[in-house]
Amino acid sequence: MSMPTSSAAPVKVLVVDDSVLMQKLMTQIIDSAPGFKVIGVAGSAEEGWDAIQELRPDVVTLDLELPGRHGLKLLARVLKQDPLPVLIVSAFGGPGADNTIQALELGAIDFIEKPDGMTHTLEGFMKHLVAALQRASASRKMIAAARQMAQMAQMAQGAAPVRPAPPKEPARASKTSLIAIGASTGGVPAVQSVMRDLAHLRLPVVVVQHMPPGYTAKFAARLAAATGLDVREAADGDRLRTGMAVVAPGGPRHLEIEERRGELVCVLKEGPLVSGHSPSVDVMFHSVARSLGAHAVGILLTGMGRDGADGLLAMRKAGAETLIQSGETCVVNGMPKAAFELGAADRVVPLNQIGAAVGQLIGERPSLRSA
Repeated sequence: MSMPTSSAAPVKVLVVDDSVLMQKLMTQIIDSAPGFKVIGVAGSAEEGWDAIQELRPDVVTLDLELPGRHGLKLLARVLKQDPLPVLIVSAFGGPGADNTIQALELGAIDFIEKPDGMTHTLEGFMKHLVAALQRASASRKMIAAARQMAQMAQMAQGAAPVRPAPPKEPARASKTSLIAIGASTGGVPAVQSVMRDLAHLRLPVVVVQHMPPGYTAKFAARLAAATGLDVREAADGDRLRTGMAVVAPGGPRHLEIEERRGELVCVLKEGPLVSGHSPSVDVMFHSVARSLGAHAVGILLTGMGRDGADGLLAMRKAGAETLIQSGETCVVNGMPKAAFELGAADRVVPLNQIGAAVGQLIGERPSLRSA
């Protein structure tokens, strides 16, 4: 990943927030970060729209709780016009979490939480803001293609899923018991797109999407509405069944999948960060490799870093089918690229073709070992 350097032109940032205090704080933090420069601030959706047209920023930070609650409307308007990286800066969890998930579905690049003086400190906010801006900057060259894919998926929401013709010799027919998905930056619309395309298979699905506490339950609810599946935030001891999907809860616990007496069971375990994250895609993938071997499909989607690459390799070595999202359809091609370089991927597939590819691999006939 190429980071901004002092010798290159700085990344131009527009701050949209109705709080003058937050405007000043974010300007101070961003201007002190190497390679970034605030070129303007705006306190309302109208001011933000005008500033974007006039200043042409490289990245926009956006508070969704603008006067009149017009943050989401501004985001939709901006992304309809231009594939611009927009970073959501939100209040922690609570009622605002659903708006944040909707913003990510629309195509916002990422989000961070405002400092609340308790759980989320000013020091932590500074670190997360700079890191998120670096992710947003790294995504600029890929974001147009990825957003086009997301728009295509949204247009197809009301249409019945198109099922590919069954392959002549399905590679894993009668074996697949679980679909495991990992994602990070840009992953909310990507996971939603893939799960919508997989919903008719009715296979259990487990998802690790990097998110802090307070958001994953809302994400699960949005996935349920979009797919018609029984999607919930995973709880320790949950038993996975046909037509059910779980999302790893944000926080200090990792999600593992175990097989107990012919049933697939969710296990939440506290532990240190793995591959820089908790929950970690690597931890989940490794557990699926141990418990299910060849009876699973692993899918690694867009994201910064390399979480999931080692675990996907373990799944492949155990006999599972493994797919990664193609680089040109990723918002950030970090995790899939790392998996590709390790030799962890059986297939490299554009986002809008992953569901069909999985359907072909399993012959469109879900078959649980416990059935």
